[in-house]
Amino acid sequence: MRRVPNWAVGLVLAAVFTAPCSSIAAQSNDRPLAVRIETGDSTTRLVLVAAPGWKINARLKPALELSGGEIIRFDAPLLTPDSAYFAEPPSARLPGRTTAIHGTLKASACAAGERVCRLLVLRL
Repeated sequence: MRRVPNWAVGLVLAAVFTAPCSSIAAQSNDRPLAVRIETGDSTTRLVLVAAPGWKINARLKPALELSGGEIIRFDAPLLTPDSAYFAEPPSARLPGRTTAIHGTLKASACAAGERVCRLLVLRL
């Protein structure tokens, strides 16, 4: 599988978030999620990665609404024992090869020690 150059991933990681995030150049508690793009021969895999100390809610699956209106859902086969969180980063596949994603990603994530997850909206 051919990987996207680091500079291209950096462009996606520099996408603007709505509150509570401003960018995802460096993940932290202020920037809890990042999208990694992996291109293959005929598909593009998007991987949603949580910052250390954060968990992605599996009961409200992350969804990417592309600029054309199509909705792509993220999922992963491994969940925590209570099925509340992803035990591995969820991913989604897009047909064709692409290095830039344009749309709105909605995901629910919880910080360590918090009892309530936050709805995060990322504009890519």
